[in-house]
Amino acid sequence: MNPQSLLLILASTGVVTIVAGFLEERFKHRNLSGYLAFAGTALAFALSFKLEPGTYNLAPGAPLPAAELRVDPLSKFLGALFLAVFLAAIAHSFSYMREEGESGYYTLTVLMASGLVGALFSNDLFTFFCFWELASVSGYALVGYRWWYWEPAEAAFKYLLACTVGALTTLYAASLLYGVAGTTNLDALRTALSQVGGSRAFAAVTALLIVGLGTTAAVVPFHTWLPDAHPAAPSPISAVLSGVVVNAPLYMLARLLLTVLPRETGVSYALLALGSLSSIVGNAAALVQLDAKRFLAYSTIANVGYMLVGLGACYRAEAAGAAGVAVDALTGVFVQLVNHAVSKSLLFLCVGNAVRETGSRLFTSLEGYGRRMPATGALSLVALLNLAGIPPAAGYYGKALITAGLAYNLQDPAALAALAALEANFALAAGYYAYFAFRAFRERGRALREAPLSMLAPEAALAAFVAASSVYPSLLVEGVRAGVKALLGSP
Repeated sequence: MNPQSLLLILASTGVVTIVAGFLEERFKHRNLSGYLAFAGTALAFALSFKLEPGTYNLAPGAPLPAAELRVDPLSKFLGALFLAVFLAAIAHSFSYMREEGESGYYTLTVLMASGLVGALFSNDLFTFFCFWELASVSGYALVGYRWWYWEPAEAAFKYLLACTVGALTTLYAASLLYGVAGTTNLDALRTALSQVGGSRAFAAVTALLIVGLGTTAAVVPFHTWLPDAHPAAPSPISAVLSGVVVNAPLYMLARLLLTVLPRETGVSYALLALGSLSSIVGNAAALVQLDAKRFLAYSTIANVGYMLVGLGACYRAEAAGAAGVAVDALTGVFVQLVNHAVSKSLLFLCVGNAVRETGSRLFTSLEGYGRRMPATGALSLVALLNLAGIPPAAGYYGKALITAGLAYNLQDPAALAALAALEANFALAAGYYAYFAFRAFRERGRALREAPLSMLAPEAALAAFVAASSVYPSLLVEGVRAGVKALLGSP
């Protein structure tokens, strides 16, 4: 099984949902396009487990060798994860989206999934850029789906502007690398750049990549689009933005910094500084939010900061020759990525249940929804406990491994400062997740109907993954560790 098959299935599903839209209008059959989008994404998800590691040319025999995809154990696992989040979002949308023109919504969602999966498997920078643009344009339309209101229109413009700046900055870095090596293929770049060594030019390219990919990952100070996009988008799309969109560029950044580009002295300092700043700003801003979805958006920025700090710890340990510590730190990054993707998506969907009933995103309107909607409340609690990282929740292990990656050398002032900031932010985040749970389950609150089964079922599936990972954390941690070792070429 090759990744082209997944992309073809998703692209075909996007086309089919357009046709289904016309049939819906003619035969008055609601959700036909949604069911077809779900079926196509489910097929791609099932087949993702059959992907075979290796490199695949998108256009065999073409004169351009850059159009190449690569499957490795880590990208295969993340591809299945991303498709699972999209699958849950599409299923949740059956009842959440009650507007005309839903076929366009489902088409855009499937095309966004296709772009993000293609970007994940891309083995060259130009192909990554093309797939990322597909995902960005689809995401722009989805964030502004309710364009007749001012908030989604403004948020969509900010999202498009940020993604455009990030993508063009990344493309400019790719053009500089092409000028030096004559290729944008990552394997070929690795070979060519290893013979050149470090220079100021490569330091500039590295900085451009951190800025470009960091913008789409909502790293502070390039984060300003995300707190507007999350609240304005429909809740299933908010789940995708937080669970997938900000994570895909972090994976590409890790691949480029750790396996392709020459080592630069200042990169680890930049990663630790930007990661610490993101976690501080994200958590501090989350504390003062009155809008529940805006609160979750800022906590996403904080989690991106945790992962960036872990990436900096891995980079630093590798440079010091501590290969085992580097593997632990990067394992922590991707375990944290998995837990955040699933749990934050779950929480956005649960909050979407309550928002659908109350018509408001304000905490004052949502207070007590956990009591009035017991199934939604219980599923929210699973997500909150995992995000807080309280043992034995699986969310603990990613944070512990990132901490271990920083703590192995306490005589390093930069690592020590980042460690202090990280631990303080872990404690702060655990506190405000507990406060979120308190407000969700306090006595006051209006009478609300429980969400329908079509909304609860995908949430239950995500919660089941969280529960299984918490009961058997070694399966998640060791599975990710194997992928990290393959990525780093570590025995």
